[in-house]
Amino acid sequence: MEGQAVRLAFFIALTGRLPKGDIMTENHTKSRQTAEIAFAKTQSQFLARGRAIDEQDAIASARDEKTIRLREARLTREREARESATAALVAKRART
Repeated sequence: MEGQAVRLAFFIALTGRLPKGDIMTENHTKSRQTAEIAFAKTQSQFLARGRAIDEQDAIASARDEKTIRLREARLTREREARESATAALVAKRART
């Protein structure tokens, strides 16, 4: 039932009217139909806003994961460079 309500809300938001042959158009007053259309538009905007927020959250999560991965890679490279430099210095001192 929820899927049908969502489809109806999107149809109303896109066209600004109720579908032809819909029970609501035959049994309700013009003011009720106008209220239904306004509600459907508001509901579709709310649903679109929710999808946009979900998309932004997914993008932020992916960015955070990438930042963590890159930071770990940088720290590993820096640690390996320090260890290499330390080993070279120890080897140089051992020769002298």
